[in-house]
Amino acid sequence: MKIVITAGGTSEPIDDVRKITNRSTGRLGFAISKVLLKENRDKVEKLYYLHGETASFPEDPLVEHIRIGSTMDLKEQLEKVLRNDSIDAVIHTMAVSDYMVDKVTTVEAIKTGVESSKINGNKISSSIDDLAITLRRTPKIIGMIKKLSPQSKLVGFKLLSNVPHEELIRVASALMEKNDCDFVLANDLSEIGGGMHKGYLIHRNGDIDTMQTKDEIAEMIARRITEQED
Repeated sequence: MKIVITAGGTSEPIDDVRKITNRSTGRLGFAISKVLLKENRDKVEKLYYLHGETASFPEDPLVEHIRIGSTMDLKEQLEKVLRNDSIDAVIHTMAVSDYMVDKVTTVEAIKTGVESSKINGNKISSSIDDLAITLRRTPKIIGMIKKLSPQSKLVGFKLLSNVPHEELIRVASALMEKNDCDFVLANDLSEIGGGMHKGYLIHRNGDIDTMQTKDEIAEMIARRITEQED
């Protein structure tokens, strides 16, 4: 199998030194890669590992690691892989930014109707007292995967915080339906921590695997994407 894993988080530049990012460590994607390369190595021909700038990545002859900065960088690199190779599975664990910087301006400029200055890559002065950043939505990366590679098994991920279990499953199932996923791993932030990392792997047919730790999640996802179709 040829497999793609995305892991870690994206970072959206404000200027040459400042970024908007998230807290994703990429540890789950890394854990999945370790299971695939150890316990399922005989089934893996190549692993493309697209990872955020601070995320760990597996060092292995079967792995091509691709460092990712912004969401647009992820889009470009993922499109290139999916167009240039026949991918059997995509495990999209990456925490992709929902917004990217559109313009950098000041509150005074907004109030007076002065044309906002677009971000130009320079270091913004730290002496500005009323800096304002306007954002625009990033493209939905998960939505393009099956359009570019219909034959790939797709594993999506949904993290919510402190919601009823039924809502978590409903929202994750909606993500599956919208993006043609084969599986979606649903998590609630309230069930993560202190050695626990509860996860629910939802199948397209409605079946659900329940795991209690990150290692169990990694093992289950690796098993499901490498097992033969009935």
